[in-house]
Amino acid sequence: MKKTLLAATGLYLTVLSVPADLIWYEPFNYPDGCIETNAGGVWICHSPSPAKLDAIVGNHQLQNSATGGALSRQDDVNRPLATTAGSPYTNGPQYLYASFTINCTNLPNGNGTYFAHFLVNNSTFQGKVFALTGNAASNAPLNFVPLPNTYRLGVSGVANYANKVFPVDLAMNTEYQVVIGWDPAVNYSATLWVNPTDANDATVASNDPVSAPKAATAFAFRQASSFGNAFFTITNLAVATTFDEAATNVWNTAPIAPVVVYQPKSVTNFVGNPATLSVVAAGQGLAGLTYQWQKNGGDVPNPNGNTNVLTLASLAASDAGSYTVVVGNPTTGLSTTSAVARLVVSTQPVPPQITEQPTNTTVYFGQTAMLSVAAAGEPPLTYQWLNNGNPISGATDATLSVPNVQTNNGTTGTYRCDVTNPFGTTPSSNAVLAAVAPPVVTIGHLRILVDPVFFLPTDTTALYTVTGIVTSWTNLTTLGNSSFYLQDDTGGIDVYFAGADAQPQAGDRVTVTGPLGQFNSLLELNLAANDPSNQVLTNSQNNLLPPGAVLPFSFTNSAAFGGVGDAIRRYQGSVVTFTNVFFPDGFAGTNVFAGGQNYTLTNQAGETFALRVDSRVGDIIGQPIPPFAWTVSGPMSFFLGNTATNRSGGYQLLPTRYADIVTNAPPPATGTIALVNGQAAVSWTAQPFMSYSLLRATDLTGPYVPLITGLTFNTPAGQYTDTNPVPATRFYRIVSP
Repeated sequence: MKKTLLAATGLYLTVLSVPADLIWYEPFNYPDGCIETNAGGVWICHSPSPAKLDAIVGNHQLQNSATGGALSRQDDVNRPLATTAGSPYTNGPQYLYASFTINCTNLPNGNGTYFAHFLVNNSTFQGKVFALTGNAASNAPLNFVPLPNTYRLGVSGVANYANKVFPVDLAMNTEYQVVIGWDPAVNYSATLWVNPTDANDATVASNDPVSAPKAATAFAFRQASSFGNAFFTITNLAVATTFDEAATNVWNTAPIAPVVVYQPKSVTNFVGNPATLSVVAAGQGLAGLTYQWQKNGGDVPNPNGNTNVLTLASLAASDAGSYTVVVGNPTTGLSTTSAVARLVVSTQPVPPQITEQPTNTTVYFGQTAMLSVAAAGEPPLTYQWLNNGNPISGATDATLSVPNVQTNNGTTGTYRCDVTNPFGTTPSSNAVLAAVAPPVVTIGHLRILVDPVFFLPTDTTALYTVTGIVTSWTNLTTLGNSSFYLQDDTGGIDVYFAGADAQPQAGDRVTVTGPLGQFNSLLELNLAANDPSNQVLTNSQNNLLPPGAVLPFSFTNSAAFGGVGDAIRRYQGSVVTFTNVFFPDGFAGTNVFAGGQNYTLTNQAGETFALRVDSRVGDIIGQPIPPFAWTVSGPMSFFLGNTATNRSGGYQLLPTRYADIVTNAPPPATGTIALVNGQAAVSWTAQPFMSYSLLRATDLTGPYVPLITGLTFNTPAGQYTDTNPVPATRFYRIVSP
């Protein structure tokens, strides 16, 4: 039932009988997929609720990932301890041991968090095991800096940080045996072994305060957000009441020589500078391994003592040579020798060498430009940036940030960086920084810059400039920010301006410059007031608003309107009008509109559509909900999950004033007819934004047939010219809608 180890570790197993002190052994022999469903109830989820069913077993390995990382898994799962008659587990506080094999293929972030523990209930966790990288100096006892591409394991009794850290760097893509002991009865502490030979091997034990410890009921694994993109695989899990039964049911202790997982790398440096050589080894008795460094085959002392890191603080010419390290296990007497690393000591004074030159850069007006240089050579290296040959005060880093690049503020021109060390100065090549205006486009053009599946922007950094008429009557976001709808002859779009207090008014003609973004699938220009390249300029005021396109409820996915994709491009963000609509949510005098609510519109065909009353539209909130409206107009908003498959399901009509809901019947329309080259030009006095239809007949009594429907005007000047082939005698009738 036990698994052999990978060849990298060199350890192996023999088949042993099941002992009385073993509570259970878990080989994860389940079909690939969710362990909660495939283990037949042996493993259960204790967080979150409801379960996401994303604790995965693959190839008999439990995958332990990170919430919000590359896989974004969330389920924390556990296997209860006492499951069979005759179990050595007493359901009372007793010393327990858990042993498992861990393999880290993607490192956690920083101090990480705990990924394994004993479980009491859904909110009480004890004997926690942590994985850590980086510098854990925030907890003074844990101050360490592991080698690159390594991690360490830590432990606590109940604290949510590693109270103690096992003092050995662990390599990626390498299997290690972890043994955790939890004592809830006497010392209230957790003890951690890594690759132990026996219980007497070096350990670390927690000493964080534990009040009222309770008996464990299960052993659990956690998938946590603070792990970043971490990924571990867990195999060969055993829980027992003795160290020997937990440990040897996972790994056997047959003597095997250590292995060097990360070989030492060659180093070149100058006389007087430091040099560091390091290895990462794995094997039995990991904490007790010995490291004897050698130069040219002979032993050399290590100022750091018995450690896998050799540091020479100040190089001399005599330090040059071929270095190896012999990694030994004093218990078994077995050892292995690393590969050779060359240490080259240079005595020649050399000015810095530029290894990466700054490059020509062009940004849009107001954007921040980044220039960088990379250099190598005898330290210390210092940097000084120059613009058009003049030193820039304070510009002494390898990277230069140039904010608010304009052609008239001295930020454009020729840049270089002089890099200096004790032996001279090396200037970089010149790089030209230029600024250009963003492309001036139509809103219709912005609406094609989306992917073909979810219709979301494919580039959220490039800048664009558009000009249009503001069509919303109130600010549609929180105080201190600005949100309004903008429309030109090709379409409409929402504009969100973070940090902007000024709100343009309906009828203002404005020019907007900024990048594309989206909010719950609503395409928008996403501006930030702290970015000088993002601007809203008002050109004129009191302009006529565009009339709303008169649409049926079915436009969202109708082939007559181009299907889902064309409907989104043509009407999302634009002013639209619905005619002859009912409000089943309430009746005049009995219900009033509330903010932040969706209301249902219906038509005579029984179709429905969502009307959104934004919480900021105070002109509508508190007003009566009418039973019927001749027309309802407003920007066509959108609210939908970014990956929802039905992209036609997110439309919301968004009136921004109560006057957009017209409940009074339009006055009778009377008009005049003028013949121009045999074509009838019909004119009448219209009610702005009311929908009209023009009918025609060959006899005064009818029948009248619709020529055109959905005519909407933003002035009282209603008109339509009949260009269709016409009979000699015809009669016209104007109706609404």
